[in-house]
Amino acid sequence: MLPTLHIPDDVHLRSVPVAEAVRAEWEFILSEEERRRRAEMKNEARRNSFTAGRVVLRKLLSEELGVSPVEVPLTVLDSGRLACEDSDLHLSLAHSGQLAVAAVSERNIGFDLEAIRPKPSSLLDYILADEEREHIQALDLDSDRSLFLCWTVKEAVLKANGTGLRRSPRLVRVRIDLETSIAHVSDPADHAWDVYFGLTDDYAAALAVQPA
Repeated sequence: MLPTLHIPDDVHLRSVPVAEAVRAEWEFILSEEERRRRAEMKNEARRNSFTAGRVVLRKLLSEELGVSPVEVPLTVLDSGRLACEDSDLHLSLAHSGQLAVAAVSERNIGFDLEAIRPKPSSLLDYILADEEREHIQALDLDSDRSLFLCWTVKEAVLKANGTGLRRSPRLVRVRIDLETSIAHVSDPADHAWDVYFGLTDDYAAALAVQPA
């Protein structure tokens, strides 16, 4: 189940279990190009995640635009980001574990989702800048949840920047407030972001929203 996120009213989220999306009549939802890409994927898990992501995004956009899911004019930009032609909507898509999630807003956004699983704590060396360590280590979280919370918060911002993990997460600086479930973040260009996050034993989820 997707963790609860208390997000701004101008951001819309929709999630779907991967198994449900694959059982649905996805062939009547995906575009011809998406069906071709799906058929070329040799790995079943990757094929299913791709299908679920496009299904949930097309269904969410169909509600926003008032058209059928297959008529949603999705396109892939040179940066690799998905966009909706002839609209001012910003899109973000994530899938991990057994869930796929889509986010849509007129503001720039980035969404990330990670299934929590055991990882070596040394991965924090890849994620954290030196000046963040004391703050993160003081959080009342076990090491795995702390790691994946930092990961999702930072990747959500990098996805909103259009770079993803092509930029080092150490260049993103975070201050996490567990009481409000909001992180205040500075990106590599020193722009400010609010990141709304949710955390369970199974998933970490984060939505980065550029302040209005």
